[in-house]
Amino acid sequence: MKKNQHDRDADNVILFPGLKDRLYEKGIERLEANDFEGAADLLRQAKELDPDHPEISTAFLVALYESSAYKEAKQIAAELLNEGIGDYYEIIDINLMILIQLNQHAQVVHTLEMLFEEKEVPIDKVEHFQTILALSKKVLVNENQDQSKGLSIDLDYINGLDLQEQTLQLGSLTDKNIHPYLDSLLHMLGDKQTHPFLQSIILNVLRENQVSEPVLVKKMHYEGTFIPTDLPEVAETPLFQAVSNALEAKLEQQNPVLFMQLHEMIKRHALIIYPFEFEKNNSDLWTLAYQGLGFEMYGDNWKKEKMAMELGVNLDDLEGALTILRKLEQISSPII
Repeated sequence: MKKNQHDRDADNVILFPGLKDRLYEKGIERLEANDFEGAADLLRQAKELDPDHPEISTAFLVALYESSAYKEAKQIAAELLNEGIGDYYEIIDINLMILIQLNQHAQVVHTLEMLFEEKEVPIDKVEHFQTILALSKKVLVNENQDQSKGLSIDLDYINGLDLQEQTLQLGSLTDKNIHPYLDSLLHMLGDKQTHPFLQSIILNVLRENQVSEPVLVKKMHYEGTFIPTDLPEVAETPLFQAVSNALEAKLEQQNPVLFMQLHEMIKRHALIIYPFEFEKNNSDLWTLAYQGLGFEMYGDNWKKEKMAMELGVNLDDLEGALTILRKLEQISSPII
């Protein structure tokens, strides 16, 4: 039978030597730069060239998870586990995080209980898996209890979790009736001891649940009253948009890797201080401060005084802005 032109073209495709490794390396670079969608695209191509490669498959799964493609990530994780590709317990760990994001806590409990019953959990994973199991069991209990009983979040329990597990616990409230938990959530918003990242999650939960009453937020040195339904998305805050756009214009063509790293950094910082913004509402100041921090990250010397003068930025204000950004980076880095 004669082949059509499409079939002949397909037969003539030539794969460049080392293409798979190059795609993998580029995908890892994108992961490290927090460009998770770009990483997933590159790693998907690499996996198509070598479907059974353990490092490529695991990295692809991580990229899907980090880019919030949870349904596809769940499917890929199941395939890797069934086919024995990659480190079994590393894949299990990622799969548990995916299931939690999908609010499939019953499957989390089933998976972990089966592992513990079979005594198949490595020693270094026991405490971590026990914490996740307790968390998912508690979520299931709360889902099954009568909401009319006026349940509240167990603050002592939450405070005993690490930041990632606290995030999962609070994030699971997004699609629930949160009014029984409202007093506890408001308490956390008004308590400066609560991690600012968790307070931002709580505000998002309140906004998603259409809470339209004023709430008091005490975060770091900020304090203010806000109506959750009136709050914008983090990425829609004016200063965030202005600084992101300015850095894109300056760096996207000249140094795209640095631009992506700074863009992700700005998103983390905006999330940390949300719903507040920097007190000095000067986009030139903060654009220069982020650019300078980027230079410092790579050990580059930059002419601080000259650049400040060219933009009409006060040098003392710039030093203060850099101090604030370094502090925010210390707070936000453990989240990633």
